[in-house]
Amino acid sequence: MFKFIVKEIVTSIISILIFLLIMFYGINILIPGDFLTPLRLMLSQAELDALRETLGVNDPLYQRYFRWILGVFNGEITTGGFRQRSGKDIMSTVLPTIQVLIPSFTLAFYLSRIPSIKTPISKLHKNKIFSDTLATLFISLFPPIVLFLIDEKIENFYTFIAITFDLEKTPVSILTISENKFDIILLLFLFSVTLFIVQSLDVLLNNKIRKSGFVFSIMILFYIFLFQNDILISDIILNSKNAFKTIGILSIFFVGEYILINNVITQNIAREPHILTARALGYSKHKIYNKHILRNSFGPFATRLTLGLPYTIASLVIVESTTGWKGMGSVLYQSIMNQDSNAAMGLFLLLALLTAILRITISVVQVIIDPRVRLK
Repeated sequence: MFKFIVKEIVTSIISILIFLLIMFYGINILIPGDFLTPLRLMLSQAELDALRETLGVNDPLYQRYFRWILGVFNGEITTGGFRQRSGKDIMSTVLPTIQVLIPSFTLAFYLSRIPSIKTPISKLHKNKIFSDTLATLFISLFPPIVLFLIDEKIENFYTFIAITFDLEKTPVSILTISENKFDIILLLFLFSVTLFIVQSLDVLLNNKIRKSGFVFSIMILFYIFLFQNDILISDIILNSKNAFKTIGILSIFFVGEYILINNVITQNIAREPHILTARALGYSKHKIYNKHILRNSFGPFATRLTLGLPYTIASLVIVESTTGWKGMGSVLYQSIMNQDSNAAMGLFLLLALLTAILRITISVVQVIIDPRVRLK
C-alpha cells in the first residue's frame, strides 16, 4: 500500500509539472499581451516598458515558470512568474470553493440515491424511465433559471432570520479572527447543516435514524453556537446566504448526472449473483441496498466523480458569477477578463493537484472498502 501511494504521488507530480510547463509556454507564446496590456490606455509605452522591466515580465520564460511555481507553493495564486508579492492567497481561493463543493456533493449524492431507495429490490435491475427523464431535466436547467426559482425563497428566509435575531454584518476590519479560520468555521457550519438535512430526509424516506450522522452534525453546530462569540455567529449565518444559493444550484446541477450514474450502476449490480443470494436468504431491502449495492457502487461512481472534477470547476465560473460567491470559479473568470493568463495557470495547478489528491484518495479508499480490489 505504501509503495502504491508513493508511486502515485511521484507519477502525479511529474505529470502535473510537465503538463503545466507545456501550458505555460503555450499560453505565453501563442496568446498576445499580458495582465499589463489593459493599462496601455492609461500609461505611455515608456511607462509600460519600465513597469514590465520592474516586474520581470521580460525575463526568459523558464525563469518566470520556475518563479511562478515557487510562488504558488509559497501560498500565492497570482504571482504568475513576475517579481511581485501582491497575489491572492491560495487558501482564500480554495476554501470558498470547498465550502460549496463538499455540501453540494453530499446533498446531490444522497438525493441521487432516492430513486433506487424507493424501488423494490426485484425491480432494481430494470430501467428507471421516470427518474432518468427527471435527471435529464435537472441537467438541462441553466444556473440563472435555478437561481430565479430559489432566490426569493432564500432571501425571504434570511430576511426573517436577520429581523428575528437582530443580525447585522460586521465590517472585516472589526473581526478579530483571521480570514482562513473564519472560512473553516463557515465550512463546518455549511457541511453540518447539509448533513442534518440529509439525515432528516433519510428518516422520512427510510424511517430509520442514523445516529452517527445526527450526532456529528449536531456536535458541530453546538461547537459553533456555544463556543463562538455572537458577532462571529452573526457573520457566519449572513455569509451562508450566498453559499446556500450556490449549493442549491450546484446540487440540482449535480443530482441529474448522479441519478443517471447511480441508476446504471445499480441496475448492473442488481443483476449480480450475490444480490440474488442475499434476496434468497431473506435480507431486508435496506440491508441489501446499503451493504451489497451501495458499497460496491463506490468505485465506479467515485471514478466518474474524479473524471468530472475539471468540468465541475468549469461550471463554478457560471454558478459563482450568478450567485456572487467568491471562489475558484469567480477568480478564474476575473483572471481571464484581466488577461492574467498566469493567474489562470495557478488555478489550473490547483485543479491538477486536487484531481491528483482525489484520485489517490479514491484508490486507497476503494482498496479498503472493496475486498475484490484488495485481493488482486
